Amino acid sequence: MKRRTLLASGGTALAGSMIAGGAAIRSIRRSPGRSVARAENALDRDRIVETLMEGTDRETAAYEVDGSEEGPTAVIIGGVHGNEINGYRVAADVTGWEIDAGRLIVIPFANVVAVERNTRGGPDGDLNRLFPGGREPESDLARAIWRVVEGADPDLVIDLHRSRGLFNTHHRWVGQAIFPTEGGGAIDDAASVIDHVNEHYVPWTMRFHRFTLGNVQDDDRDAGLLVQKVNLDLNVAGFLVESTDFLLDLDTQIRWTGAITELLLDRHGIRRTA
Repeated sequence: MKRRTLLASGGTALAGSMIAGGAAIRSIRRSPGRSVARAENALDRDRIVETLMEGTDRETAAYEVDGSEEGPTAVIIGGVHGNEINGYRVAADVTGWEIDAGRLIVIPFANVVAVERNTRGGPDGDLNRLFPGGREPESDLARAIWRVVEGADPDLVIDLHRSRGLFNTHHRWVGQAIFPTEGGGAIDDAASVIDHVNEHYVPWTMRFHRFTLGNVQDDDRDAGLLVQKVNLDLNVAGFLVESTDFLLDLDTQIRWTGAITELLLDRHGIRRTA
């Protein structure tokens, strides 16, 4: 597809390598303040294309990264849950990337109040339950984010998260999984990326931390998940990426989340250049 112009609303070099299992199996808590500062330092503020919720405590920015050639458009979102540090750290880093083709629209700190508080939810509760399919999002912030997503006319949307446990192992938790949409070839993309990450990033000593294919995000209009709305309203490829902090240090969470992001983009013809 051709690269679109600026937001309609107005506005592969893979990082990292396979790591030793011993270095990864450490459960550590990093200072949220330090993590926010590191994410902020990674931002390329010259690439801001829109300020969402300007003048409020929810004010946050959308960034645009353009490739030298025409190509597809991807939207990348981090910080929907403010205590999921790997997501906003990777998304912030993406704003400084160079890519060969297409464009990226990035919202690194989607739920900035929750990020500052290091909490899952913000003033409106759980932001990732406020995007019902076929209807208006249910808060001002959710509506502002959706306007950017929809206005970008994306070919794919990547929503970066972190869970507490392991999918199909721990009750309630969904870590180490990619949840694809039904449309846009997302299922095949997710399966291919999972195979690559498990082979090249997750050490054989950490077999319980291998990524798996999560439930397909299809037709639940009332779930309120952003990726569900991407499937129902836009019918394009969407990916809910869930790393885990179960016996996994933050640096490894970031490394694996970043690798998945690069690989998903690569599958759609957007390659990060050195």
